[in-house]
Amino acid sequence: MSFSKHLIAQVDAELHASRRVIERIPESMLEWAPHEKSMDAKTLATHVANLISWGAMIATTEELDFQSDQMKNWSPPEPDTVEEIAELLQTNVDQLKGILEGMSDTELQKPWVMRAGDQVYSSESRIDQISRWVISHQVHHRGQLTVYLRMNDVPVPGIFGPSADEQGT
Repeated sequence: MSFSKHLIAQVDAELHASRRVIERIPESMLEWAPHEKSMDAKTLATHVANLISWGAMIATTEELDFQSDQMKNWSPPEPDTVEEIAELLQTNVDQLKGILEGMSDTELQKPWVMRAGDQVYSSESRIDQISRWVISHQVHHRGQLTVYLRMNDVPVPGIFGPSADEQGT
């Protein structure tokens, strides 16, 4: 299996799980945060949806420099509703999959660098960076969202099988 097909399969699997979690968030909970240092549910869900767009950036550029003028002037989309967040997630997945479908293993093995000026945070192959900064990073924040749901007595959807709220269904 090619690297691109492998990544597309992972993105599809995570899309399904992330969509289920995002769609479970009640609109009334969007401004809720468990702690003053935590993101509110809307910001966190939007971050989950936006992380997929990092894959397109990694696949089509050689680096990300947080100190560049482009990044200093960049701001992510800010949807207002759960439906808009789910649509953003789907849009970002569709874009990434379209790019990955046309990429060779050689292109995905090329290095990609994340930096802030001279400070390098990460320098690995594109496939490794997409696995880390897109897929694993999204899984991490999606897990936080499931805790937000639990803390608000919202039934948590199953991710890798039924959840405690889906037993026997």
